[in-house]
Amino acid sequence: MQTTREQVQQLLGWDQQAYCDFQFQQYCAFVEKITDGWPQVRNDLMYSPVFRGFWNYEWNIRDQRDWLSFASDCEDYGYKLSEYLFLNDHLRLLQDEDFMRAYNQTLEVIMYE
Repeated sequence: MQTTREQVQQLLGWDQQAYCDFQFQQYCAFVEKITDGWPQVRNDLMYSPVFRGFWNYEWNIRDQRDWLSFASDCEDYGYKLSEYLFLNDHLRLLQDEDFMRAYNQTLEVIMYE
């Protein structure tokens, strides 16, 4: 049985390095954008195991719920790829109310670590 990540990699033709590089790139971009002007908060988030766990969990949920459900049946590689990139784009996530609600809850946990 393949993991969610392995299924995504197979459908995109990515190896583990490409998948992890994209995920980490979006992680760093999100942290940079949301903490602009707050260097201490940036460091706290960037190196927080709680935040990294939150990021990975949310990513996995999006992969399962929002992407794999359609990508498995989609034969248009370009469309699959563009949807995947859009779904996980840090700028889109900043506008996603559910994601930002969960982010704010996680931030509260991190502040009290």
